[in-house]
Amino acid sequence: MIRTTHIGSLPRPDDLAALLRQNDEGGLTDRAAFDARVRSAVEDAVRKQVATGLDIVNDGEQGKPDY
Repeated sequence: MIRTTHIGSLPRPDDLAALLRQNDEGGLTDRAAFDARVRSAVEDAVRKQVATGLDIVNDGEQGKPDY
């Protein structure tokens, strides 16, 4: 048996990418909404990894603005 996983970034939803750019540029106006969107993107990324059978999952770097 050969186990596999991945490391690093996974694609971010377009709306999250826009929020990440705003945050990076200092134009973010609603920190609570930003944090909630990052959390939901991480949950979705982890759920997809688990569904594919990965033993080791990560956050997909959803809260980072770039790969």
